[in-house]
Amino acid sequence: MSEAVSPVALRYPWRLFFLLWAGAIVAVMAVVPYLQVVLVGALAAHPLPIPLFFVALVQGVTNFGVAAGLGVLLARKIGLGAPILEGWLYRRAVRVPARFVAIGSGMGIAVGLVLLVLIRSPVGASLSNMPVASEGAMPLWKRFLACFYGGIGEEIVMRLFLLSLVIWLLGLVLKGRSSRHGVIIFWVANFLVALAFGAGHLPLARSLGPLTPQLVIVVITLNAFAALPFGYLYWSRGLEAAILAHFSADLVLHVIGPAFN
Repeated sequence: MSEAVSPVALRYPWRLFFLLWAGAIVAVMAVVPYLQVVLVGALAAHPLPIPLFFVALVQGVTNFGVAAGLGVLLARKIGLGAPILEGWLYRRAVRVPARFVAIGSGMGIAVGLVLLVLIRSPVGASLSNMPVASEGAMPLWKRFLACFYGGIGEEIVMRLFLLSLVIWLLGLVLKGRSSRHGVIIFWVANFLVALAFGAGHLPLARSLGPLTPQLVIVVITLNAFAALPFGYLYWSRGLEAAILAHFSADLVLHVIGPAFN
């Protein structure tokens, strides 16, 4: 006999959606001071019809609203999501994974350090026009606030929404029911989403200078490298772990790293 599903479990978790949506909006607002410095040349050459703050606000309300809304729904379909936040919001008993903070932040710091080494090696020579190569002159508070966009905003879009979507679609196509099938589906999806995450950074690179083949390869590869462990943490420990790792990696790249330029 199959186990009955609780009616509460079938309800859409609106509290979780609104919390994630609000977090994404705050994260978008937090990155605006950073973008105003990074894009100063591009904005001077091609002024926006409305201030950047309002462009970011519209993006946060619309794009991130859709991503959070569908992401929560899709994550539930495949047994993923943000279990700690949901348990806290609905006052349910939640088992926090052992060494949750240590593993999440430790993996993020490791990713950030590897990226920092690669960026400062000959591999990162093509990134000379990118913010990560010259942002040391920017005020610390702007670089710190920008970390929230990657940690919260990008994880909601790329892991909660896109990774959940690709896993769900692959599951429908392949109809894998064994645990081995599920692992293969995850890693295929994680790799595809990692490439998408890397490609998602190309518009910013293009706004700062010409896109050479070498620059395209480096931007996609380095960002995809970071996305793979973030995806694994989302799959194995929940969205909260992916957020913590991404935020920690960005702290290394944007806050700690530039201090040693």
